[in-house]
Amino acid sequence: MKEAFHIGQLVRVTRPASGASDRRTYCIVCLVSHPGETPVYRIKNTVGIERLVRADEIEPAAMTAVP
Repeated sequence: MKEAFHIGQLVRVTRPASGASDRRTYCIVCLVSHPGETPVYRIKNTVGIERLVRADEIEPAAMTAVP
């Protein structure tokens, strides 16, 4: 399995679960998955909000993004 993202990378959510636009910058904290399953990432923002997302739900943040 090749990971699309790495720990410590800044990302943004492309498909928010709540339906509202969530354009906060998150940091990938860890990879949470089992062999043979779709990779799931734990992401966290500076306010402490954590989420579990799949690779297709996030995109890399701009190089100038600040967490």
